[in-house]
Amino acid sequence: MADKVYVLTPVYNGAEFLRQAMDSVQSQTWPDLVHLVIDNASTDGTADILSDYEDARVPVIVVRNDTLLPQIDNWNKAVEELPQDADWFRILCADDTMTPDFIEKSVKLGTRDGSIGIVACKVDMGIEIHHSDWPQDQSVFEGREALRRFLTHNGNVIAPHVMYRRETIPASGPFFDSSVIGFDTDAVLRTYCDWKLGFVHEVLAMNRLHEESVSSTKIAPKRLHLFDWYHFLHRYGAAGLGPTESQTMLKRFRRHYLWRLLRVSMQDKSVTVFREHARRLKALDASPTLTDLADVLSNRILEQVGARPRWVSYPW
Repeated sequence: MADKVYVLTPVYNGAEFLRQAMDSVQSQTWPDLVHLVIDNASTDGTADILSDYEDARVPVIVVRNDTLLPQIDNWNKAVEELPQDADWFRILCADDTMTPDFIEKSVKLGTRDGSIGIVACKVDMGIEIHHSDWPQDQSVFEGREALRRFLTHNGNVIAPHVMYRRETIPASGPFFDSSVIGFDTDAVLRTYCDWKLGFVHEVLAMNRLHEESVSSTKIAPKRLHLFDWYHFLHRYGAAGLGPTESQTMLKRFRRHYLWRLLRVSMQDKSVTVFREHARRLKALDASPTLTDLADVLSNRILEQVGARPRWVSYPW
């Protein structure tokens, strides 16, 4: 009997690209599949598009919110609505697509080992194929190895294009953590702590980049990818790198991070971005101090004279 898979699509005013996402689910070769869509009180043509799939080959279940929820709440609601008969699930954003064999190849790899909790693949990013850096001769990785590879830039996944085993859902609390902008990547890293990763070395998904995406409208302008990386090192560094190496890397990155924020504040002649990051760092009990800023400036001088190496990895 085939494992049952659910594709979860949280959508808000996604009419421009939604039909392409829906059709990519309908084209899947996996036999036991359901598409669950959470319409977040859309006001465009989203509902009309969804109505066209009422009798589709792959069953479509639509749940509509009466009021608009924050994005992460809608994503968490999608996971909460997952029926008990699900074996696997994946989030498919309303502006992304996947190849017809995404589910089939992901499930076949995932079921090779009952300890695999997450399956990822190569992704077409629109302008290039994402370079994941996973060894080509290996398809299954211990979770802690996957975590270490992520933190050292030797193995990455595109978080909106992974498939999860149902058992990876926490017994309590939401699936996605609202304290971090990259909540989908955070969910991947949390899963690594207890489960193995399966990686399909083929392009099975397409990630659409456009001006209205969250990355373009919220993350890039405020440089929130910098905070996310600090959050990941702070939360998962010890598990992936060990306490000593993780503290060393966290200290190095913190200097780079605060220097970047100071530069942005000076260039924009505004402290708005710095204050946004300071608020988020305070929640981690890591508020920047005057001593930190003095350390950052002296570190910059040491870097310029070659006495200390610069941070050259992502995020630059």
